[in-house]
Amino acid sequence: MKRLTAVLLACSMFICAAISCSGTKDSSLSSEKTSETTAAAETGSEQTAETSAEITTEKAAESAVEYYDGLIFPDTMTQKEKENSSFREFTLTHFDKAYAIGQNLTYDTSSVNDDVKEMEDNIREIKVYDEQLDKNFLVNVTLPPDYDENKEYPVFFITDAQFWFKCIPGMWGLIKDGKAAPVIFVSLGNDYDSDGTHDLPRYGQFVLHRDEMLDFINNDLMQLISLNYRTDSSKSVFFGHSLGGLFADYALCNSDKFEEQPFANYIIASPALWTWYYTGPYNFDNSSITDQDACNREFDYFENNETMDKNVFICAGGAEKYYFDEPDLRTIPEDSQSLYERLKSHGVDAEFKLYDGKEHMDYVEDMLNEYIQDNFPTEDQ
Repeated sequence: MKRLTAVLLACSMFICAAISCSGTKDSSLSSEKTSETTAAAETGSEQTAETSAEITTEKAAESAVEYYDGLIFPDTMTQKEKENSSFREFTLTHFDKAYAIGQNLTYDTSSVNDDVKEMEDNIREIKVYDEQLDKNFLVNVTLPPDYDENKEYPVFFITDAQFWFKCIPGMWGLIKDGKAAPVIFVSLGNDYDSDGTHDLPRYGQFVLHRDEMLDFINNDLMQLISLNYRTDSSKSVFFGHSLGGLFADYALCNSDKFEEQPFANYIIASPALWTWYYTGPYNFDNSSITDQDACNREFDYFENNETMDKNVFICAGGAEKYYFDEPDLRTIPEDSQSLYERLKSHGVDAEFKLYDGKEHMDYVEDMLNEYIQDNFPTEDQ
């Protein structure tokens, strides 16, 4: 997990006037020179202050972020949420503008900046505020090459954008090269004014506040997206990895609670299911989780439903292991396979793939590239 840092340099200039007098001879002349020197120093200070003010104002103007009207809101959003949500200019590759919003510059685009810039004209950035969570989210809508506003497109929804936005250029390139059918990528991450990288705040969002988070995505965000773009929910995909994978599993198994069904497909990658019942080295506070075994019963989904009309892809790295000593804890690959077997026992259209020799994060980009080609073939394929 990488963290980008951007530093705004503030320069201050000091002028020191040193005046020395040798004896009392020509004291009036010395006094006059002293007055002249002091006046010059004061004039210099004023000019320096004016110059500094001009530079500071210029830098502030350069880093100011523009917000745009035109966003259509669903009725499910509160007035406060509507007032604090808006289109804005793309900031991910403009660190001075991002830093003007907040100092959590956690989005890793450093290794793919050229690819990001290639598709920048197709990216629409939206700041979305959720009142239940009292949090600003950064949403990037990446339209496919040759986007036609009169056509419907599936949504490929990506959680933890601060880690996985960097995978979008590769998938977008496959669409551009005719190796995959077009989709709209929607990436969701914390805005720069809050920490979205470290596990404790992510645990708060994906575990402790899972219901508020799921309500925000299904009832607010995805309805917002569908009002502003023509989307095809019958083919749309929900992706989550690690704590996001745990949340993807929770979202799948609680999808029956929502009238709107924005997703037909779920990618559950390396789900950290152990965090439901084990605090780990991070001292997660799971005291509010009253039923820590619910994940092993699919949150009782099949107590209320005979079938699950979703397509589920579960995956993990074959070399994944814990970096803490807990020999009796099931590994993430073991948990992933167990989840797959339980879903298959209920007749769910599920698939499981173990990426041999791969660790927790280093298979994800290849997996996503494979997934979009396999599940969104072009007409020629």
